[in-house]
Amino acid sequence: MDYYDNVATHFQHHIEHLSLSVDAIADILGSGAELIHQALLADKKVFCCGIGLDASTAVLFSELMTRGLGRERPALPAVELASRFGVLPESAQLWMSGQIQAQGQPGDVALIFAGSLEHHHVSALAATINKRRMQPIWVGTQGPGVSLTFLGTSPACNLALCHASVICLAELIDIMTFGPMEDML
Repeated sequence: MDYYDNVATHFQHHIEHLSLSVDAIADILGSGAELIHQALLADKKVFCCGIGLDASTAVLFSELMTRGLGRERPALPAVELASRFGVLPESAQLWMSGQIQAQGQPGDVALIFAGSLEHHHVSALAATINKRRMQPIWVGTQGPGVSLTFLGTSPACNLALCHASVICLAELIDIMTFGPMEDML
């Protein structure tokens, strides 16, 4: 069986949404990278938060902060809060809110990947983040504060665009922290 049409359609949706969103992506990622960079310089924490499918993006960002991509450099600190194993969204959101409540301090940054969360879960996380006076960056959904959303996309396309965006975000943080990447394409 030939799956070319399925594959072509899948990637065509990604390309279309990416090309339509690049201005917003550049603006939000630039602001987010500056916010994270300033938090790191001020010895604040950066939390990478994701539940369910979005946990993979939080783990990816944590790894990119720790290991970098494409050049040797010191690890950058990140607190990974990823709930991915058979947990209901309600209990995962309560767990994450509890972790943020326990560990978050004013000026810390919460990078929340929440494309698969319902609005009331986003609101509950936002209330905890606000209570701790942290600075949120929402990716994949609209939340209070800096938000990068991909309206009208399928869950698969949203996840792929979030992954591509977080790789770019990590590259921007690398550049701000360690200077231009000479050997990167």
